[in-house]
Amino acid sequence: MVGGFSGLMGAIVVGPRKDRFDPITGKANPVFEGNKTLQSLGVFILWFGWYGFNCGSTLAISAGAANVAGKVAMTTTIAAATACITASILGKILEGHFDVSIGLNGILAGLVSITANCSVVNPWMAFLIGIVGACILVGGHYLLLILKIDDPCDACVVHGFCGMWGLWATGIFCTDKNVQYAAYPNVNDACGRGEQFGVQVVGSICIVLWTVATAGLLFLSIDKTIGMRVNEEVENAGLDVSEHGLQPVLTYPLADPNKGDQGGYTQPPGPAPMGAPLQGGIVSPAMGQPDVNQPQPVPMVSPGQEMQSVPIPGVQPGVQPEMQQPTMQPVGYTQQ
Repeated sequence: MVGGFSGLMGAIVVGPRKDRFDPITGKANPVFEGNKTLQSLGVFILWFGWYGFNCGSTLAISAGAANVAGKVAMTTTIAAATACITASILGKILEGHFDVSIGLNGILAGLVSITANCSVVNPWMAFLIGIVGACILVGGHYLLLILKIDDPCDACVVHGFCGMWGLWATGIFCTDKNVQYAAYPNVNDACGRGEQFGVQVVGSICIVLWTVATAGLLFLSIDKTIGMRVNEEVENAGLDVSEHGLQPVLTYPLADPNKGDQGGYTQPPGPAPMGAPLQGGIVSPAMGQPDVNQPQPVPMVSPGQEMQSVPIPGVQPGVQPEMQQPTMQPVGYTQQ
C-alpha cells in the first residue's frame, strides 16, 4: 500500500505524459503498450517469487509449519489465477477484445489481494478475494483515466487499491480457527466478532493518510526545487535514450487519425546492415500508407558496395511529394 499510494502521489505531481489525454474531449489517447512477451515473462517471474514471499513467511517447516506453507501456496495460486481470468473477461466485455496486459495485471492484483490474508482464509475464500481484486483493478484503471491521472502501469491500482482490499478481506474472511492454525498468538474471537475487520480498516486508513502526506510532501519538494519532469525534447526521445544510452528500436507516436495526425513506426537511427529489413517510414495509421511528406529511411551500404535503389510502396519516383498519388500498400519495405 505504501508503494501504491506513493506512486499515486508521484503520478499526480509529475502529471500526464505529453498528449496522453485529448485536450478537447479529455479522453485518453492510445499509446504503445510495450512488449507483451517481456511483460508476461516479468509477471510470471513475480508470480513464482510470490511463493517465496508468502509461503516463506512461515519462517519454518517443522511443527506443522510446512502444512501452513502448503495452504498458503494454494490460496495464493487460486487468488492469482481467478483474478487473471476475471480481469481478462472484464477486459473483453469492456474493450471488445482480450488484452494480455489486463490479464497480467489481474495476476498481480490477485497476488496483492491475497498476501495479507493468505494464511487465515480458506481456499474458497481466496477465490472470492481474487474476483473482487480483479474488479477493483479494472474499475481503478478507468477511474484514474476519468480523473486524468496517468499511471502507466496501474501500479497505484494494483498495489494501493488492491492492497487495501487485501487488508479489508483479512477482516472479512478470517476465521479464529484459521488464525490459530497459522500459529498466530491470538486466543480471542476477534474475527468472529468482527473486531478484526475494524482493526484492518483503521490500519489501512492510517497507512493511506501517512503515505499520501509524506510522499506528497516529498514529491512536491522535489518538483519545486530540481523538478520532477524531464524537458519536452527528452520526453519525445524517450528516457531509454537519455538515461540508459539506448537507441530506440521503434517509436509509436500518439496520433488521432480523425484529426489527420500522422503516426506509426519509424526507422531507428544509425546504419542498417545490407540485406536487413527496414521499418517502413512514417505511415498513416488510418490508411496504412507511407507519408510522402515525411522523410523516409535511407538505406546504408557497406564500404566498396554500390548504393541500390529501394522502391518505396506508394511513392512515384521523380514526382514532387504534393503531386504523389499514394496507393494502398502493406506497411514496410525491404532492400531488393
